[in-house]
Amino acid sequence: MITIKDIIENSKPHGLPGGKMTRLSNDKYILSVVGGTSGLYGDFEKDFEIAIMDTQNGEFITKLFFPENSDDVVGYLEAKKVEEIANTLFKNYSFQVP
Repeated sequence: MITIKDIIENSKPHGLPGGKMTRLSNDKYILSVVGGTSGLYGDFEKDFEIAIMDTQNGEFITKLFFPENSDDVVGYLEAKKVEEIANTLFKNYSFQVP
């Protein structure tokens, strides 16, 4: 089971100063979790910005999971929701932190 603690502990610096990011992937999905600085939609402590991509072609598929959203990213998600999404995407698939 993937926890928000796992996501935070495996984070790396984001391209924006002060930002953090964690990317989980397998042969089907890439889950990008970011936050922690201005310009990102989450503080990377209590809320997070996510994007979901297709591993095969790199295209954003976030809208398949959030059809009400008009963007390729979803911001300000609470930790519990991020854990739920991560565990749904990787339930039957192994994953790695690149």
